[in-house]
Amino acid sequence: MSRTLIILPCLLMLILASLATGCGNSALEQGLRAEKAGHDQDALAAYSAAIASTFMVSQKRSLAYASRAGILITQGKLDQAMADLDQALEQDRQSEPGYYNRTVLYLLKGETTKAQLDAKRLLELVPQNQAARRLFDLAEKPPPRFTLPLTWQKANSGS
Repeated sequence: MSRTLIILPCLLMLILASLATGCGNSALEQGLRAEKAGHDQDALAAYSAAIASTFMVSQKRSLAYASRAGILITQGKLDQAMADLDQALEQDRQSEPGYYNRTVLYLLKGETTKAQLDAKRLLELVPQNQAARRLFDLAEKPPPRFTLPLTWQKANSGS
């Protein structure tokens, strides 16, 4: 009988953990769909919900942070975007969207040396990606004023 009392709470915890994880992943997927459809406010809310999910794996939480940062960049909220990108890269040091969006952010801020370092790291991660290659070239020879806040999601979705 005591064995049953121990097993039931453990099963309940596993069920709750799997539900919470699913919610975070679902919110992330909703955010990606909303952003692709051009509904940035909906995407922003969904990414925030995904980030707030307790049991999300690091790589997916990183994607949610980097994606939210991309939208914040387009809204001109550069300090908030930088904080999200720091979190994205802390969660996943291999985050392609994190490096892409941070390169864009550094170019917008005129911090070309930092942009070049991030663009180089991005190109190391995805050497065949055309969007990464274009951004690397921009970082190497930045225009006088960088004004194209193209996010990773938009650069790789064909929109």
